[in-house]
Amino acid sequence: MKKSIKIVAAVAAVGVAAAVTALVCTGGREGGERDGGEDAANAVAKGGKRPYLTQSNAAKSAVKRPQDIKPSAEKKEERAKKRKGGNMPGRLASGGDGVFRDSEGNPYPAEDQKTMTAAAEAIETDNVESARSLARKALSSGNKELRAAVVDALGWFGASAMAELTPFMSDPDEEVAESAASNWMDALQEIDDDGMKAGVVEMALKALANRDQLEDVANELIGIDELAAIQVIANVIGEVGGAAAEVAKEVYESITCDEWTGPEAAEAWLQENYEPPDAE
Repeated sequence: MKKSIKIVAAVAAVGVAAAVTALVCTGGREGGERDGGEDAANAVAKGGKRPYLTQSNAAKSAVKRPQDIKPSAEKKEERAKKRKGGNMPGRLASGGDGVFRDSEGNPYPAEDQKTMTAAAEAIETDNVESARSLARKALSSGNKELRAAVVDALGWFGASAMAELTPFMSDPDEEVAESAASNWMDALQEIDDDGMKAGVVEMALKALANRDQLEDVANELIGIDELAAIQVIANVIGEVGGAAAEVAKEVYESITCDEWTGPEAAEAWLQENYEPPDAE
């Protein structure tokens, strides 16, 4: 029953989104038509305007590297308050004797104990590098509780550990994947810089396969700096293809009210419509 309700709700949401897009896309034009953008494209070719997209030989991408995210002092203080109040992930609490056990009370193997202890210690010492270092080993572990524990540790550090958290969104265990996706979305809200936000969205779109997750992530491009968003879309379509490219094209249409026909048309749209933040 719950699954049916979810499907109905999802269909309704898609219908509302489509209606909103249609309204926005027709409301600002006469007869629902837009200029072809050829003048803008010609202006770039003649050197009249600087190119925006790297596909048009822009000197610099508007998308920033997720690896450059630095832990903020504000978030560090927030984590300290949580630790002081004992508000830490319950999965990383041992049985009081420092031993991690399964639901039947059996201790996990020694190697798993070591990893789960390291995950708990990363939180206790606020060591994001330690948490990051556990990700690769956890991804190959057959112990879903260990993978979930490492997801909790990475999620604890928010935006600073998003690169390592992303692969867990495709975990074979639904609970682990959902936890990773929830932590990832929460971490995304910590990022104020649109270029950096675009960077983590692009990274996720290139790594994920699940259509629902791809749509959730791609929709985060709507509302951020248009150049950064369209650069991500052009990169994903050109480099990945498949379901990721399909959802990227849908988001492009939501942003521009035009169907994706290629990076040249996207560049033309930007030349005609984009207003750089420093020009405001």
